[in-house]
Amino acid sequence: MDSKINNFFYPSSICVAGASTKEKSIGYELLKSIKDYGYTGKIYPVNPKANKILDYKCFNSIEEIEDKIDLAIVLVPKAAAEETIDKLLLKNVHSIILVTAGFREVGKEGEKVENRILEKIKVQGARLIGPNCMGVISTSDKIKLNATFVAEKPEKGATGFLSQSGAIAAAILNSLRETGIKFCHMISVGNKADICENDIINFWQEDKNIKTITCYLESFENGEDLIKLFYEGKITKPVIILKAGRTSSGMKAASSHTGALGSNDKVVEAVLNQFGVIRADTLNELFNTAKGFENFQFPKGNKIAVVTNAGGPAILAVDSIDKERLILSALSAETKDKLRKIVHPEGSINNPVDLLPGGTAEQYKKVNEILLADNNVDAVISIFVEPVMVDAFNVIEKVNSIASGKPLYQVVMPLPEFWEKYTNNSQTKLPLFRRAEEPAEIISNILFYRNNSIERSPVIKENRDNNQDIQLTDGWLSNEEINLINKNYDFPVVKTLFIKPEDLSATNKSLTYPLVLKGISKNILHKSELNAVKINIKDQEELLTAELEIKSSFEKGHRILENFLIQPYIEPMHEILLGGFRDKSFGPMIMFGTGGKYVEVYNDISMKSIYSTEHDIEELIFNTKIGKILKGIRGERAFNIEKIKNIIIASAQMMLDFPGIKEFDFNPLIATQNQELFAVDIRIRYESITTKN
Repeated sequence: MDSKINNFFYPSSICVAGASTKEKSIGYELLKSIKDYGYTGKIYPVNPKANKILDYKCFNSIEEIEDKIDLAIVLVPKAAAEETIDKLLLKNVHSIILVTAGFREVGKEGEKVENRILEKIKVQGARLIGPNCMGVISTSDKIKLNATFVAEKPEKGATGFLSQSGAIAAAILNSLRETGIKFCHMISVGNKADICENDIINFWQEDKNIKTITCYLESFENGEDLIKLFYEGKITKPVIILKAGRTSSGMKAASSHTGALGSNDKVVEAVLNQFGVIRADTLNELFNTAKGFENFQFPKGNKIAVVTNAGGPAILAVDSIDKERLILSALSAETKDKLRKIVHPEGSINNPVDLLPGGTAEQYKKVNEILLADNNVDAVISIFVEPVMVDAFNVIEKVNSIASGKPLYQVVMPLPEFWEKYTNNSQTKLPLFRRAEEPAEIISNILFYRNNSIERSPVIKENRDNNQDIQLTDGWLSNEEINLINKNYDFPVVKTLFIKPEDLSATNKSLTYPLVLKGISKNILHKSELNAVKINIKDQEELLTAELEIKSSFEKGHRILENFLIQPYIEPMHEILLGGFRDKSFGPMIMFGTGGKYVEVYNDISMKSIYSTEHDIEELIFNTKIGKILKGIRGERAFNIEKIKNIIIASAQMMLDFPGIKEFDFNPLIATQNQELFAVDIRIRYESITTKN
């Protein structure tokens, strides 16, 4: 394990630079949180104007501290932050939390200071959390550290929680008594100048105290490095991420908050789904799912039984089951016979099982036991709405006492005083849920994780050097450059002839028909928008007409016609789009879908990271409507999918081999009745890679 990151969560000694005697100040409240939570190590507060703070001996300067410092927490004003970190580095402190705000998130001047600090941190081989963060929590009995300015005392759990937002972290901590959330570790990373989610997720994977990893993120610092951790099988624990900024307005707000730019949400969605990372939509879902992993058996399948004493919540639960693509179990005849002996005649022995408002604690226990014993049931959701005549606490405790190899989730809608009684007196203190829709979300997320916990076999090869002789120029590549690339990857290009506009009439007698005529100009990417593509030209007369129409279109559009491109006309069975681009965080992505000039209208697109397995490539194809059609429907002959997979893999390899390729598309890639593929229009944009000193 990384010893420098280890010191953020398991320090034996802490220096608090900027500790204060003033109550309600961050320097006072953070030190008080450390003391009140029962930190087991040594504390060195630094304040030149105080001898003692909260009964801790106070040091006038960092230089006065003679002992080794595992972790330093910097709370000084922004103007003194850089100098303070300089002094800590001279003391060989290699783990530093910079709580102070006012850096990159406020503009260019703040960014300059942040960059200077970061450079010093790197030179000394230290690690930095922040700036603009809230601190860390470690509930380990050996450490007992709450190094935040929130006074709550979190209970020990097995979940790691990383938050990019200090306010979100504070809100979660402030709600602990209400939500029952438990942590092993909590960390607020702020601006992520140095330490980011990649470092912490990797550390938590190695930490035996962590069972489940949760994150609230507004941006991904280096998404490509993150997904490589999953691609290479280095992360196997459940990772649940709530990524804010789904909309363009949300992304703009996130950028102004932390000074970081986010990826397009469709990319985020595609990548997280590809690598088995659970994406939560709300904070409730984030922590409910963590509770599911930490406290309940894993469901073996998706067949769910529901027991209730009220119709409305049961309907909401069933709607959620359907929404999450789970199945309402078909109860066996034997199960129904057993239920008939317990359930009131006016209740229901079908699924959902309805005990009516008078359902007692003993009835709830027996009915849940019967449902759990049914082979057609993988998990049970037990819903209790408290009526006047039945005590909620007794019902919940009876159901909690059931021992089973299957998960049983309880939803309770009680009188307000129930929660304090349950917190203080429950024998099991198992998590309870307040909304009938929540358990289905949890079950669905756990099944998603289980179904994606597979060994990944790469289909692309890294660090190849077979393209060293190919020299490319910046911008959209010329046809000559594209042809050089085509030869290395065996793309199925169609035979192409380039002719100067003035030479077409002299050449047309030697051409083979039918053919396609296209007008070419460097400044035109979508030729169809200028009416510069004429297909299925059958003879010289039609060719002349097409030539004149294209020339006229260029003249009207005030464009220069540089060349005519001539290709044989290929009768398409299907037009496919295959494309790729380089996301600013997640790196090279590949896209597949319905092609042709109406590609934006159909919007039938699937995307994956190029770090793909064969299964990923198949999903890329079959997640689209065109993919399902290519598979063969309504008696139509299926297309040779292996040919499509091969060209996808080759284009992904091209993106990896040429880091300067920013985007490309084959549109259309024509699939014919004869099971052939032809790339009739290829565009590739290239930018030279510059190395920063």
